[in-house]
Amino acid sequence: VGHDKRPEERFSVVRVLDGDTAELTGGDRLRLLGVDTPEAGEPLHDEARAFLARASLNQPCRVEYGTIRRDKYGRMLGYLYVDTMFVNRAIISEGLGYVYLFSDSDLKRPEIKGLIEAQRGAIGARRGLWGLPHQPEKYYVNTAGSFRLHRPNCGALGPLKEGRYHTYSSREDGMSEGLSPCRTCKP
Repeated sequence: VGHDKRPEERFSVVRVLDGDTAELTGGDRLRLLGVDTPEAGEPLHDEARAFLARASLNQPCRVEYGTIRRDKYGRMLGYLYVDTMFVNRAIISEGLGYVYLFSDSDLKRPEIKGLIEAQRGAIGARRGLWGLPHQPEKYYVNTAGSFRLHRPNCGALGPLKEGRYHTYSSREDGMSEGLSPCRTCKP
């Protein structure tokens, strides 16, 4: 007669697909919540993928879910823990990804607060993505209700309405508050 597995034995990472997505025992894919790592061909993609592999591959792990358990692609959405390591935070702390939040992100969750704190640390230390050459703008823009930071002439912005946007003097200022780079203008 079998017995229920302890929570830490339920999952194991069997394959790392990229810096923020892994395959678990049983075939489920896990998309790390609150993290966006570089795509294939972008700087530090391989390093982010290798970091996730070193931290989690073939390790018993625990997944904690956010508000929504699966995305539109059927992937599980969660925070990954290997032993005492909060893997999502470790990726951000190393500068191998950006905090990436959505309108349904619960900003009061300790995990989200930890991710934003880790991003501030990576920015301050100029680790990983924060140490790469960057063409600065005079200012950056975030619209009300959005977690994206844009360059001022980004086509994804649309017309800016008085009182419905905020400007930042640097991308680091905006991202220190938990904003993430727009995928169109890539500030």
